[in-house]
Amino acid sequence: MGGIVDAVVNVVQKFIGWLLPIPDIPDFDTPEEERGVLINKQSNNAQIPIVYGRRQVGITRVFVESSGTDNQYLYMAGVVCEGEIEEIEQIFVDDKRVIFDGDLDHGVVREVSGGDANFYKDDSHIQIQAFNGTDDQVASSILTNSTNWTSNHRLRGVCYLAFRFKWNQDAFSSIPQVKVLLNGKKVYDPRATTTKWTPNSALVLLD
Repeated sequence: MGGIVDAVVNVVQKFIGWLLPIPDIPDFDTPEEERGVLINKQSNNAQIPIVYGRRQVGITRVFVESSGTDNQYLYMAGVVCEGEIEEIEQIFVDDKRVIFDGDLDHGVVREVSGGDANFYKDDSHIQIQAFNGTDDQVASSILTNSTNWTSNHRLRGVCYLAFRFKWNQDAFSSIPQVKVLLNGKKVYDPRATTTKWTPNSALVLLD
């Protein structure tokens, strides 16, 4: 599964001048790294985790590109986990919860709500499109506005987030660090003959 992202999209590192470089962070191969599930990584061949139950996790940036006048926009794709998951509940950017103008439904583009004092500065400075990792999901309409993301970049079966950040010195000081609160992988419950997320450890083990 870890090779999916490597095969589909290369990391594009045209960082905006106002963004500080972020050092590489190792994979979670040791007990010390296992405690760092909230850390953002940057890779195009990292292993993609499976997330069960309700958890908060970080992302792996697989695509970063700037564009616009004076590179005012930063496009970013962040892989969360294997799909299909139940739902993305909340997004935190630089440890601040982002309030969007609606639920983060699969494939729906959302803007920051006018009531968000952190990321709404005269207008929305974050655009997001969440993908739950379905087998038939399409390419992000946000990212296809950038140069190197095409309609072929669908990341089918992978839960990921597509972002467009608009530069504002009061909102961002470096590449935004993202955390995700989600209801994880859908698993089969033979008692109800349904497939949905669950905190039930027996059903997780069965899966």
